[in-house]
This record gives sequence, structure tokens and C-alpha cells, in this order.
Amino acid sequence: MIDALRYEFVRLRTIRSTYWLVGLAVTFQLIMSMLIAWRMSVAADPPSGDNAFDILATIGASTGLAPLFIAYIIGLVGVFSMGHEYRHGMIRATLTALPSRGTVFAAKVVSTAIVSALAALGCIAIALAGQLIFGLDLPSGSELTNLTGGTVIFAVLFSLSGLAYAALTRNQTAAVALLMLVPTVVEQIIKAIILAIKSTSDDPRGTGGLVQILKYLPYDAGGQMYTRASIEDLLSFLGVAPFGPVGGGLVMAVFVGALLGGSYTLFIRRDA
Repeated sequence: MIDALRYEFVRLRTIRSTYWLVGLAVTFQLIMSMLIAWRMSVAADPPSGDNAFDILATIGASTGLAPLFIAYIIGLVGVFSMGHEYRHGMIRATLTALPSRGTVFAAKVVSTAIVSALAALGCIAIALAGQLIFGLDLPSGSELTNLTGGTVIFAVLFSLSGLAYAALTRNQTAAVALLMLVPTVVEQIIKAIILAIKSTSDDPRGTGGLVQILKYLPYDAGGQMYTRASIEDLLSFLGVAPFGPVGGGLVMAVFVGALLGGSYTLFIRRDA
């Protein structure tokens, strides 16, 4: 396993996309957090330390009205971790150097998780620096821990789902499309259909029925780990009652675990 991890980290360090993606995530976070922090500092009534940190760290995703952009950028590290192998025909060389497919797959999961977590932590550190530079109140210890943990876990799970999509499809382009479209389009279409049906039902305010499905949309549920005000709160009159941070995180973790399980099974059984 140590040899496989060493091999994978060397491979990631020699792929230009790793530097481009991490650099893009950090640059985006730097520009946006500094601009937002500056606007907060000149506001007549600046937000509290906790609220300011939530917005800066997630670039507005904590409001529930925007996606966690850094997760979408970092998530491509997971796609390319596996996708590059198939796109450039390197999977045969990898399996020749490391014949144990289970070890290779595990090394990719571990290395992707570590790189994604470090990139997400770097982005959060930039947000915290923005508060210090512009003289904003700092967050409380509990909020710093909770939001940082939720954001990092979401980013790691998001990236691992990208790796799983690449392993399932063996096509880098298809994996990128799935990673971008499932959270932003597929889940939103399902939500819109269910809410439309619910609003015309005999009991539009009830919490039962189809509306329960919304709690189990994996990326939407996982978003509860970093959101502090969700769009679902505005839809509570239709019976929408999402899981909290722990429950939502578990839903996303089970979904990603299932994706990884399926991709691992196919990776073991299919030809290179």
C-alpha cells in the first residue's frame, strides 16, 4: 500500500492539471474573499464574525443561494486522478507497475481525499486571512470548527464522487459532465418536479409523501454541512424538512460510498 500511495502522489505531482486546479481554486477564493471582505469592511453595519466567516469561506454558499464553487473546482482533481489513466492509456502501465488493483484503487481514493482536503483547508485559511486583513470580527471557535469541517468534508466527498464517475465511465469527459450536471441540473429538476406536484396536492403543507425524497438528494443533503440558511427553509410551507449537517453529510457519504463501491467492483473485474 505504501508503494501504491507513493506512486500515486508522484503521479499527481507530475500532472499539470493538479497544479492548475488547486491554483484555480486558491486564486478564485483569494480574489472573491478579498473583494467580499473589503465590501463588508466598508458597510455601515458589518456582519458578525461568524456570519462574515461563513460567507467568506464558502463565497456565499452558506446562504443556500449559491453552490460551493471551490468544491466544483477541487472535484475535478478526483475526475482527473482516474480519468487521465484512461484518456492517455496509462492504466496498463499503472497496473503493470502495481498489479494489485485493489491497492491501486485504494491509493487513488486516499491520495485524492488528502489533496482535496488540503486544497479546501487552504481556501478556508484565505477567507480567515481576509477577515484579519480588513479588520472584521473573527469567528467563534465553534463556528470555525463546524464550518471548516463541513466544507472540507463536502469538498472531499465531492471530489471522490468525481473519481467514482471516472472509474465507472472510463471516460474523463463523461465524468466531468456527471460531476457538474448531477448536482446542478438533475437534482434541481427532481426538486422542481416534486415541489410542483406537492403544491397541487390535497395537503401541500404536509411533510409526508413525495416531498420526503428531497431529503435524500445526495449533493443537496451534503450541502447542509456548510449552509446556514437554506432555500429549503423558504419552502417549509410545502413540508420541506431537510436533514441537519450530520444527517445530510451521512446521506452524501452513503451515496459516494455506493459510487465508489460500484466503481471498485467494475475496476476489479473489467479489462484494463
